Amino acid sequence: MGPVPRRPRRRLSGHMSGVPGTVNVPCVVVREPGRVPLHLLIIEPVELGRDCAGLIITDPGVSRRHLLLRPDGDAVTVADLGSTNGTTMDGAALAGTPCRLGVDQVVRLGATTIELLDRVSSGRDAAAIGARQADPRATSIDLVAAAVQGARPRLPVAGNGTVTIVFSDIEGSTARAVELGDDAWMNVLHIHNSIMRRQVERHGGMEVKSQGDGFMLAFSSARAAIDAMVEAQRALSAWAASNPSSAVRVRIGIHTGEAIRRQDDFHGRHVVIAARVAGQATGGEILVSSLVREIVETRGDLRFGEERDVSLKGLTGSWRVSPLIWAS
Repeated sequence: MGPVPRRPRRRLSGHMSGVPGTVNVPCVVVREPGRVPLHLLIIEPVELGRDCAGLIITDPGVSRRHLLLRPDGDAVTVADLGSTNGTTMDGAALAGTPCRLGVDQVVRLGATTIELLDRVSSGRDAAAIGARQADPRATSIDLVAAAVQGARPRLPVAGNGTVTIVFSDIEGSTARAVELGDDAWMNVLHIHNSIMRRQVERHGGMEVKSQGDGFMLAFSSARAAIDAMVEAQRALSAWAASNPSSAVRVRIGIHTGEAIRRQDDFHGRHVVIAARVAGQATGGEILVSSLVREIVETRGDLRFGEERDVSLKGLTGSWRVSPLIWAS
């Protein structure tokens, strides 16, 4: 199965004060419980919900297609899409008519909030927007993660040296594609790939390569890789709960080690180990090598299942791996 075609990236024009070549468009911050706040430039209308073509929210109080954000000059209009639990702005319920969101006003859907930023005020935020605009790996709806408040510094994935490698794919993808049919399968791939790419970008990772439903990813730290894949599994699980007939299960393997970088690819024994760890995972599982577990479990905020000893294809000896318990 070949890779999913991407919609051509739209080139943006305009100017942001102090940053030539960037765009003066409204920016909102989305705060969802248990997740890093996400800044979005509203370039075009964007849906938010648990199962939509825009930003997927895993908050259980949010409907499948909950609301629509639309750019309106330097501001944003908000429209509820007939959600079950409704949407409020500063405590007042939104009716069917779109409402203009102003600075210092708060939109609430479930336990998630949305606020309009008074332009991009800091040099860090402006630089992040400029860098993202130049990034050729765009999601299909051109959502821009401009800056993340309170997140770890985003270190670039280095050249030769220690890197955390992630491999993932959809369990039984060939059989599932036959069951669903071409059109439905392509839609599933679109949702799956968008979720994966959004979390890689959100946590400062790098998409090394992808083929159909399979990804090879690189992160500058094991913790960043873990956080990204936990968020991806939770988003995929939320989508599957709303679409049981189209649900898929993703298996993920993570390993950390020294790798050789050649342009935008990584090579070496530890890349092979990461791929083999992923091959031992089952659908819905994040399986990590013993080294990754040793690195990340010292903070005490992650839970792992029972360790198991496995043989990895093409590698001698027995290898210890552990499943990460990611369900919230």
